[in-house]
Amino acid sequence: MKAGDIIGPYILEQRLGKGMTASTWLARRAEVKSQEPQTITDPALASYVVLKMFDIAEANSWKPLDQFKREADILRTLSHPQIPHYIESFDAAQGGDFLFVLVMEYIQGETVEAYIASGKKFTEEQIEHILAELADVLAYIGSLRPPIVHRDINPRNLILKPDGHIALVDFSGVQDAIRTALYPGATLVGTAGYIPVEQVSGRATHRSDLYGAAATAVFMLTGRNPAELPTRNLKIDLSGLLYTSPRLSYVLNNWLDPDPDRRSLSASTAASILRGELPLPAATAFAQGEAAPDQIDMSEYPSELPSDSALKIQSLNPGLYVKIPRRGHGRSSGFTAFPIVFLGFVFFWTTMTMRMHMPIFFPLFSIPFWIVGITMANTFFKPTLTETELFITPDGLLKKSTSLFSNSAQQFRISDLGRARVRRTPIRINNRYLKELAIEAGSGTVTLGLGLSDRELSFLEKRINEELARLRHMPPDAAF
Repeated sequence: MKAGDIIGPYILEQRLGKGMTASTWLARRAEVKSQEPQTITDPALASYVVLKMFDIAEANSWKPLDQFKREADILRTLSHPQIPHYIESFDAAQGGDFLFVLVMEYIQGETVEAYIASGKKFTEEQIEHILAELADVLAYIGSLRPPIVHRDINPRNLILKPDGHIALVDFSGVQDAIRTALYPGATLVGTAGYIPVEQVSGRATHRSDLYGAAATAVFMLTGRNPAELPTRNLKIDLSGLLYTSPRLSYVLNNWLDPDPDRRSLSASTAASILRGELPLPAATAFAQGEAAPDQIDMSEYPSELPSDSALKIQSLNPGLYVKIPRRGHGRSSGFTAFPIVFLGFVFFWTTMTMRMHMPIFFPLFSIPFWIVGITMANTFFKPTLTETELFITPDGLLKKSTSLFSNSAQQFRISDLGRARVRRTPIRINNRYLKELAIEAGSGTVTLGLGLSDRELSFLEKRINEELARLRHMPPDAAF
């Protein structure tokens, strides 16, 4: 096909993109005189449309055709100012090829990816505005019944319009949540670096789109694919790279969680927070009835450690000393095999794509999974190789970690410390999530105890919170 060809009642003007089985063209109705698209203002936009054409001869299975028709069917039902309007769909023949044609509204502007590639940068206020508008779109498609999952939120599918608003395009990977739940794993749709782990396994949900939106915001902040950034506990770690506003940090921290169950912040609430219409939940937590750290009810905690515990907890009067020794594989041997199996699968995928001389995209696609696998291996094996010591004194907190290969330390003042909490990690073994203890410290957390039993962690949480409360109320000269 070429510019000037007639497809149904439309004349092709300019090719916008080409995929494996479909191409996208800017077109106009045959009865409308040609003009430069860049000069079109809003009233004239109706004469220009986007044609997405599927060539059945280029497909090697019926699955791409099913996706194409599903995109048309779902777009027909959608009505939102940030989503291209569906106009019509029809079949056509061109040069002996049989085409399925989807006609959509033409959206002027440039993609977020192109904006960054041109050397431009976003301000934090612009990123909050864009993410809030994207959250509006996700709130809308998530409110439908059944909910709609886009499955490919990334900078290439987000258009910045001249009026300052955004549009979400390319619904080729769209799926309704019920179908995804009934038929998981059928097709992997998405862009590396912008899809969460559950989507890789074919179980995308509305919360998978939240991850893609947050990863897109990370790209706008850094100009880099999120897969290239450092991670901590399988989660993108921005703490050492840049400072962001509390409300943007709050949304990103929730939506980038690798565990979909912990992506609990709804799209509509996130949009309100980003616009400053709602306060941060953390700022009102105690006002809503949560116990303050100095008023924790200890009655439900275990009174002592299990008799077979290897933990060492010693009172320093004032202060507390905790030692978590290195652990043999023991009870953790079942789950330490998981990262090995995962990395083995990724290695098999990578080597097979290279041996079969497949396009470079396929081996490159495995890069984020290598990162996930290596991070998992580090997370799983670290407790078996590391001895952890924790000192809590009137001077502050000191955590020392000693492994076979390296030593590290973290130190904070008492005034920088908050509450210690047992929290669930993204690591799930035999349908149970592992837990760890997290102590609020500065703008982040100090974590320890991954893989300890629930009783050990609960007792440790109780003792640390008791000691922190006692040290905060201690007169400045009482320690001497």
